[in-house]
Amino acid sequence: MSMNENLSEEQILDQLFEAAERLPEENVRIQRLDLLLTLRGLTSSKVDQIRERCTIRKTTKGRTEEKVDTETFNALLISEATVKMSVRGLELSGWGDNRITGRMKLSGGEQAVRRMLLAGELDAVGDKVLELSGFGVEIEDLKN
Repeated sequence: MSMNENLSEEQILDQLFEAAERLPEENVRIQRLDLLLTLRGLTSSKVDQIRERCTIRKTTKGRTEEKVDTETFNALLISEATVKMSVRGLELSGWGDNRITGRMKLSGGEQAVRRMLLAGELDAVGDKVLELSGFGVEIEDLKN
């Protein structure tokens, strides 16, 4: 007997919407900096917003070319998805924490990400954010 048999339609739908609201989270450590990050997946509209901010458009002879600045894209993804951050037990409110941006004279979290992470770390953590946001998820093939 399945667990869902005694649930009403409304309870089943409530569970569906609760699951949809819960964004996946995962802890990652950046060894080189002894930095522990808690990353949370982003909604598709948030990822689209970030992608739009990083899209460079150039019009040549009436043709518009679009290119995404991947470094800025990853930095914004990481900055936006970081919900907790600590280094050796010191809790920070995120990349935009005044103790980081003030000390480094930066305008915000995205700049801190770009300044502190190496290119490969930026790519790897950006990929992890996209993974938590559902990109690359395997969809089960249901065969009759």
